[in-house]
Amino acid sequence: MEFELGSILKLVKRRLLFIIVLCIVAVGLASFVSYYVLKPKYEATASILIQGDRQQKAINDIMAGQKLVTTYGEIIRSSRIADEVVRRLQLNVTPEKLLEKVKTRTSSESLVTTVIVTDSSAQRATDIANGFGEAFNENIQAIMGVENVVFLDRAKVPFEAISPKPVFNMVVAFGLALIAGIAFSILRELAEKPVRSAKNIQLDLQLPLLGTVGKLKPRKRRAKSKSNSVEGVSKHEEENAKIVLPGTTEVI
Repeated sequence: MEFELGSILKLVKRRLLFIIVLCIVAVGLASFVSYYVLKPKYEATASILIQGDRQQKAINDIMAGQKLVTTYGEIIRSSRIADEVVRRLQLNVTPEKLLEKVKTRTSSESLVTTVIVTDSSAQRATDIANGFGEAFNENIQAIMGVENVVFLDRAKVPFEAISPKPVFNMVVAFGLALIAGIAFSILRELAEKPVRSAKNIQLDLQLPLLGTVGKLKPRKRRAKSKSNSVEGVSKHEEENAKIVLPGTTEVI
C-alpha cells in the first residue's frame, strides 16, 4: 500500500486521539524524570595562567610555555593534588572518586589551563575547583621547581544547573512520541490492510476497475412472522384447553 501525503494526513486524523495521548504521556514522563528523578548537576570553573619570563618575549619561550600547559593539566589531575584537596576540604570521598568529577581544558593557542568540576552541589563544586587551583599553585614549585603559575580566576558559585534540562527533555520526548505515534499508525494500517473503497483495491492490485456491487439489504418478512405468531398462539390455546365431561371430574 502506497502512502501519499494526503493519505498520511487522513490517517493521522483518524488516529489523532491516540497520538495526542501518547504525546501527553511522553511529555509528562519526561517532566517527572527531569524534575523528580534526575539529580541536578552544577559546573564550576577556575583558570590557571602559566607565565613566562617577563623580560623574554622570544617565540620559543611562548612555545615552551604552551607545551607546559598539557603537562600542568596532567599534574592538576594527579592523585597528589586530589589528596591535598580532600584533606583541605575534609571531603568524605577518595581521591580517585574525586578525580572523576574533575577535568581540565587546555589549548595549544593559550597558556591558560581551566579546571572544570561537576557536582550535585553548586557550592561544593565551587570549593573543589578553587581547592584544585590553590593546591596546584602551592605544590607546583616543589614538583617542578618553577614559580611561573598564577591562579588567574577563582571559581564562582553557579546558579543554573547544566543538567538535566527539563524543557529540552520535554521537547525531545514530544518529538519522539509524535514520530512514534505516526509510525505505529502507518504500521497498523499496513498490517490490517482494510478495504475502504474501490479506489483502494484498484491501487493495491494495479488492475482496472470494471464495476462495483452495492450492499444488499435483507428483506423483511412480516407476513410469515405474523402467521407464525398466530400458529403459535393457537397451539398454545389448544394445549391449555380443558374439557370436563358432564357428571364426572375427568378432564379430556
